[in-house]
Amino acid sequence: MSAPTLCIHCGLSAGNPPRLNRLEDGRVCPACADRLLMSLPPVLPALGQFEEASEEGDAELEAEASEYGPPEYDRPA
Repeated sequence: MSAPTLCIHCGLSAGNPPRLNRLEDGRVCPACADRLLMSLPPVLPALGQFEEASEEGDAELEAEASEYGPPEYDRPA
């Protein structure tokens, strides 16, 4: 069995899966907190997925605008 991975900041086991360790003064170890956050899956989709959705939405808006024409306030008097 291999030795546990130790946190450089607090010196405690990093855990598997990662866990929050506490420093001697009771505060959460910031290095362990960062490691735990990096191990979590993303909450939002990747930026590329936003760009694809935006392009699809833009195409739908353009199609709708060409079908109905510009709003009244955009037409010249």
